[in-house]
Amino acid sequence: MASRSRAKKEFLPRATLKDVAQLAGVSPMTVSNVVNGRMKGYNAETRDKVLWAVKACNYRPDIAARTLRTDRRKAVGMLIIQEHQFFLADPYITSLLDGLCTGLNQHGYSLVLERQPTNQMANSPLIQQRQSDGLCVLAAGEFDPNGSFAETLRGLGQPVILFQQSLPDPILDHCVIRQDDYEGGRMLAAHLIERGARQAVFILPQPDWPAMRARLNGARQEIEDSATGAQLTVITSLDESPDATEAALYNYMEAGGTFDAVMAGNDQMAIAVYRMLRRRGISVPDRVKLTGFNGFPLLDFFEPQLTTIRSPTFRMGNFAANLMIRRLEDGVFEPETVVLPVEFVRGETT
Repeated sequence: MASRSRAKKEFLPRATLKDVAQLAGVSPMTVSNVVNGRMKGYNAETRDKVLWAVKACNYRPDIAARTLRTDRRKAVGMLIIQEHQFFLADPYITSLLDGLCTGLNQHGYSLVLERQPTNQMANSPLIQQRQSDGLCVLAAGEFDPNGSFAETLRGLGQPVILFQQSLPDPILDHCVIRQDDYEGGRMLAAHLIERGARQAVFILPQPDWPAMRARLNGARQEIEDSATGAQLTVITSLDESPDATEAALYNYMEAGGTFDAVMAGNDQMAIAVYRMLRRRGISVPDRVKLTGFNGFPLLDFFEPQLTTIRSPTFRMGNFAANLMIRRLEDGVFEPETVVLPVEFVRGETT
């Protein structure tokens, strides 16, 4: 039987920082800075030389060694605190994550994602196992600086970015990033008043959290300032689901409540309201005007075009990534509070 020859594998030694530096004609420190996105003080020519040498040497950073040496993981955690499991079906969350992940990847960082229900958030592996260099938190509900979770974050000893919160915490190494929900609510209410609405209903979902409350407060203040005699009635839905939204409005109508406009807490709730009104033969916008909030691309699949507020969620995530990287490099959050503007979108439902 003829012998079968076996191909002999050759293993090339792994390229090092020194190999890249020698090929590029720069110092190993320069290579390290460019690879890790620290470009301050370097021109485009130096960057291009280093990146060319990295590719030519097929250089890959040794993440494990770097973690042991610097206690850096080159990762940022994102903790979603919500009760229901299907959190990635929420377009607000996915758009925010898209911006965050894009910004982190551009600086050589990865994103570690986790969801926890409210009563389990302190047991998060992101917190217990310190899987990241910094932590971003989006919580359904209000952040309590005097609560147990805040105490857990302080003990973590890591920088923290809180999305869509409003309460500052002078002890916590943190930054707050939110959109201007108050102004969004105000713009929607002003538009409804201009269109002749005088008995508006605001459907507020539970749990109560700062963003929804800010939308309500903005609408309420605008209606009070209008001096038109317009009224705003708040009805509460158990959550943001279609069934809960429809049930809240149905119960209000069955109790004799009247209205000529509905302000839904978000676009998904607005779509649920529209379906219910249509089933009951109530025309939108002839008899009832309808607004949503967030303005995500999913609305392209809905007719008529919804009057809403476009949220800057991708930008919020991207902004958070850059703030976190700067904090990890320079040791300080600057600024500590960021409020991004929202955009009014006039549709066919008003």
